Amino acid sequence: MLKKNYDSVFLAQLRFIFCIVLLEYLLFIFSGVSFSFLQGDTFFSFGVDPASWFIFLTGLPQYIITHHWLAVLIDTLTIFFLLLFVRDPLNNKIALILLILLFFFYISLMAYLTHRNFQTGIFLVFVPFIFGKSRNRLFAFEAVRYYMLLFYISAAVLKISSKAWLHPEHFSHMISQQFATYFVEGNTGTRTSVNIFMAGHPGFTYVLYIASIVIEGIALIGFFTKRFDSWLAIAFLGFHFLNWVIMDIAPLGQIGFICLLFISRRFIHEMSESPENGRIK
Repeated sequence: MLKKNYDSVFLAQLRFIFCIVLLEYLLFIFSGVSFSFLQGDTFFSFGVDPASWFIFLTGLPQYIITHHWLAVLIDTLTIFFLLLFVRDPLNNKIALILLILLFFFYISLMAYLTHRNFQTGIFLVFVPFIFGKSRNRLFAFEAVRYYMLLFYISAAVLKISSKAWLHPEHFSHMISQQFATYFVEGNTGTRTSVNIFMAGHPGFTYVLYIASIVIEGIALIGFFTKRFDSWLAIAFLGFHFLNWVIMDIAPLGQIGFICLLFISRRFIHEMSESPENGRIK
C-alpha cells in the first residue's frame, strides 16, 4: 500500500500514460516486429551506441530469436508486467524489470530491422520510476525531461546547420526519393495521394519543413520553465503524428514518453511533498 497518499488524479494520469505505453507495445506486436515475429532472423546490424554492442556480445538476442518459445515468453512477460505497472504505477521493482526488458527489446529490434524508425522513449519512460525514494525519482524525472528536450533541440540544430532550409524544394525531393517505389509500382491510396501532392508542391512542403524546425526548436523553452510543458507535448505529438501521415514514420515508443510532459509540474509537486521513502510496496 502507499506510504503516502498520492493525489488520485496524479495516479490516474500515470495509469493513463502507461496504458499508452502498453498500447504502443501491442502495436509493435501487431506490426510484426516483436521478439515473436523476429524468430529465425539471424542477420543483425550494430548501431553506433556501444550499449548495443555489449548486448549482442552476450549472445542473448541471437539466442532469443532462434528459440521461438522464449521469444513468445518474453513478449508475454512484457505485457504481463505492463499490466501490473498500469495497476501499480509507482512500483519501482516492476519499473526496473520493464526498463530492462524494453531496453533489451529496443536494442534487439533496432539491430534486426536495420531501419531505426522506432523511438528510445519505449524504455526511457520508466527511468524516473525505477527508484524507491521520491528525491531520486525527482532527479531522474528531471534528467529524462531534459534529455527529451535536447533530443528535439538537436534535431532542429541539425536541420539548421545542414542549410537544407535554404532550399525550398528539399522536402519535396526527400518525399519523392523515399516513396519512389510506391510511385513506380503505381500504388493507390490516401497516403500515396498525399505523397504525390507533397512531391508536386515544394512551396507547401517548405512551409511544413520550416514548421518542423520551429516545433523542434521551441523545446528550448523547456530549459527555462515548465509552465509550457503541456503545450510542448501537444506540439511534439502533432509533429510526430503528421510525420507518420506524410513520411510513414510511426512514433511508436515516443508517445507515452512525450506524455510525461503533461504531468511534469504535478510530478515534481507530488515527489517534492512526498517523504523520502514514499513508494508503493
